[in-house]
Amino acid sequence: MEFHWAALFQSQEAIIWKVIVPPILYFAHGYLATWMAVAALFRPYDAYFVPFTKIQLPLTPGIFPKRRAKLAQAVAGTITDTLLTPQDIKGQVEHLLTEDNIRLTIGLLVDSVLKEFRDTTKLHRLASDIAELSPTLLEHFVASSIESLEAGKDAKIATITEKVFDQVILTTRISLEQASEFASRILEAFATPPKVRAGLITLLSPSNISALEESIGAHASGPYKLLARIIGVKRVCYEWRNFLEKEPEEADKIIQDMIKRFGIKEQIALQIANFDLRSMPLQTVNKFKANMVTFVEAFLIEHKSDIIASVRKVEGEAMASVRQAIVGFNPESIPEPWLMRAKQDLSQFFYSYLKRELGELLEKAIPKLGMYNVIAQKIDLFSAQQLENLVKRICKQELQALEWFGGFIGLMLGFVQILVNAIAP
Repeated sequence: MEFHWAALFQSQEAIIWKVIVPPILYFAHGYLATWMAVAALFRPYDAYFVPFTKIQLPLTPGIFPKRRAKLAQAVAGTITDTLLTPQDIKGQVEHLLTEDNIRLTIGLLVDSVLKEFRDTTKLHRLASDIAELSPTLLEHFVASSIESLEAGKDAKIATITEKVFDQVILTTRISLEQASEFASRILEAFATPPKVRAGLITLLSPSNISALEESIGAHASGPYKLLARIIGVKRVCYEWRNFLEKEPEEADKIIQDMIKRFGIKEQIALQIANFDLRSMPLQTVNKFKANMVTFVEAFLIEHKSDIIASVRKVEGEAMASVRQAIVGFNPESIPEPWLMRAKQDLSQFFYSYLKRELGELLEKAIPKLGMYNVIAQKIDLFSAQQLENLVKRICKQELQALEWFGGFIGLMLGFVQILVNAIAP
């Protein structure tokens, strides 16, 4: 088959229509067709109908706006099933959970809190809020602690009491001045002359006097036994008893003078000042501690209503104390070494806790986040224009390349048409 080039190019008009125009037309056709196909993905945004009818025109709205709900579900399913699985989230969190990151986070948190405390307005507002809440918290804490103790489910009271005993009572030493004051109160309450005289009268009962005489006769050695007979211990005791009973005023003066001359107050004060629980046998100390714990627990349970009522009575004082403590707090007064140590302790605590409990926490938290529903709802709430802008922002170059590729295919078809015209004019 021979080409009829002469016939094909026999005139200038034939050259234009058969060589130049087909590639241009085919290119424009391919480009516009591809552009319309891409536009049909998003446009029109809304549905259109045949005038005066309810017949919806085809391809209205665009493919993405029409299938927006299914698109949202498909994208959400793809993300949660393959791109952002619970295992991926858990792995990423565990990767980020390092001691340095925790320390940095805690440091920033503490610094932010201290910075907020420098704002006087916020500080006063915080103080008022916490102060109003403090009585309720205090009452709830006291009531729940006593109820747990009563049910036998709480050992905090026993632990606190033991710590107070070990760190306060066991190590407490009374000064001589305080001991002297205690001794004075003891003498005023228990060792007044009338009470001492009444005690001596009770001690010098006939049975006790007879027992004293028998004991001397049975256990005293020869000279002392002889001396007791010469003096007449039994008779002296009866005389002394008669004196105490018949001459109470004189007896009280003598007892008062003896207490003063013998330095009874000073002796009691010295014994109190020198007393140290740690010098007692360990078994005795432990028994004393156990008795103290039992006493405290029984006292709290027995006087539960009275304690709660007392807590309610100090509501105003509690609020004022909390408010004053917060308002008077000055972050600048915190020693830097103490602040650094506090940050370190908090970091170590949270790191240990999260390292131990992170897996279980994430297993419970991730399903409750509902990532699938969140993503699907977010995409479904996009308007058609927002959806178009989102896709074009992500695939702008690819969509433009697709349009130009359609034009290129049309251009190739134009050249094919030239060859066809040349082969079969």
